Amino acid sequence: MKRRRNWSLQEQSSFFIQLGRLLSKGYSLAQAIEFLQIQQPVVKQKDLDDCMQALRAGVPIHETFSRMQFHSHLLGYIFFAEQHGQLAHGFIEAGEIGQMRAHYVEQVKRMLRYPLFLFSFCIAMFFIFQQVLAPQFSHLLSSFHARSAFSTFIFSVAVWLPRIFSIALIVFIFFVLFYFFVVRSWPIYRQMNLFMNIPIVRSWIVSFHTQVFSLQLSHLLKGGLSIYEAIQIFEHQSHLPLLREEAKLMKQQLCAGEKLDEIIEQRKYYEKELPFVIRHGQSNGELVQELLHYSQFSLQKLETRLKKSVYLIQPLLLSFIGIFVILMYMAMLWPVFQLLNHI
Repeated sequence: MKRRRNWSLQEQSSFFIQLGRLLSKGYSLAQAIEFLQIQQPVVKQKDLDDCMQALRAGVPIHETFSRMQFHSHLLGYIFFAEQHGQLAHGFIEAGEIGQMRAHYVEQVKRMLRYPLFLFSFCIAMFFIFQQVLAPQFSHLLSSFHARSAFSTFIFSVAVWLPRIFSIALIVFIFFVLFYFFVVRSWPIYRQMNLFMNIPIVRSWIVSFHTQVFSLQLSHLLKGGLSIYEAIQIFEHQSHLPLLREEAKLMKQQLCAGEKLDEIIEQRKYYEKELPFVIRHGQSNGELVQELLHYSQFSLQKLETRLKKSVYLIQPLLLSFIGIFVILMYMAMLWPVFQLLNHI
């Protein structure tokens, strides 16, 4: 039986940041969790009790939080932190990434709340107009021989627009259901090949994957591992499926004598700059630092794009609603003007 998720993404992120800060101050993991457990509500205290029992039984840290239904992207950070030993830093990084994601999701929800309410109200008004007023106006215009090309167009819009929206809604629901019940069961490369054909989605996949790869590779190399050993660790994690499958291919190509920058250059899931960063870092002996700096720049670029997308959504939606309202009023008032001209 699948366990119910009791922690929102914001709560998971805050907990990880607090846990990381306590670890950095010298607390053991058990002491830090017990300290934070005191401040949690009863349901979450039970989750943390189970977490402590799992840790005492030798279950890996990332696996204990996976049982609590924590977000897979955050758990990926924890997995890698266990491997390179910087657990406190890993918890804080995971929490900060989660907080950024939760912040923008909440911002989008808040921005969409009013426009969607307004849009729903307009749709309801349009349906009422179509079912009640439009037939009466059409009958009156025909009686007075007042029908014109423009009024015919307005009535056509009044009839067809709700139908178009209904069809669009049905298509949208179909694609959502298709994704959750069909696409998610596909192998990860088949999913990615589908998404990579959608330009907007492709850019987000590439940016996110590049940022995670460069950051975690930097941490693992800093911990004293070779590139091959770091790729093996990527292969053994389960929280980031694309990274795992890419690592399997990379390992084979590294064994065949290919260089990492050449391998990445051949793949479509990485930013174009990453091979040059790796090549430059290897040539001057600063690969760890350059990968770290590049991951930080990638994260800043990702956040900037998120901000632009969020700030673009509401004006576009409100502009669309404005056009829709103008059409609705024209559909309602134009027949009245036509009748007045023929009385």
